[in-house]
Amino acid sequence: MPSALFPDLSAPGTWVIGTRYAAGPDRQQALVEEESALLKPPPVGLTAVSWFLSTDGETVLTLARWDEDAEIPPFGPPRYRLYRSLAEERETRVPGCLITAAFDVDGPERQRSFTDAVIAAQPREGGHPGAISAHFLHSVDGSRVLLYTEWTSAEAHQEAAEAGDHDQGHALFSGTPGVRLTHGGRFRLCHDLR
Repeated sequence: MPSALFPDLSAPGTWVIGTRYAAGPDRQQALVEEESALLKPPPVGLTAVSWFLSTDGETVLTLARWDEDAEIPPFGPPRYRLYRSLAEERETRVPGCLITAAFDVDGPERQRSFTDAVIAAQPREGGHPGAISAHFLHSVDGSRVLLYTEWTSAEAHQEAAEAGDHDQGHALFSGTPGVRLTHGGRFRLCHDLR
């Protein structure tokens, strides 16, 4: 497949984001090929899709961006909107790894307060040199938060984790009332449709 680009989460629209169990690297690739073939041509209102493969070979993560006024199918993965981002204005590094953390939360106010607390806990003077950006997406039904972080490589993220750079964030993840970490993962970009 041709070289793919990470999605632009700041683009207007609604994101439909979900994971599928794949049961191995060969099946991961097959799922991406099957899904992308079904989207040619894409339905009206679908503007971009990106597929990521988990580094453990078990899941496929799909991010689909729909126009604001599109008729999104009523079934399927949750719908999200970007709430806040942490990124340098003139960032030129190309992401090599995506790290996600997904949370169930007790309503829209908890979505906002939890996200704001995690952002406030970030270092003021630069983080790990391998960290590129962090994006906080809120489900439109008020029940979920998805943390989407871009890194230069999986090794850079592992190095930051081993150095304890994430300890304060993890304390918030596990110790905030009304917030439950449901899953997360480490992914590499596989394919996109734009």
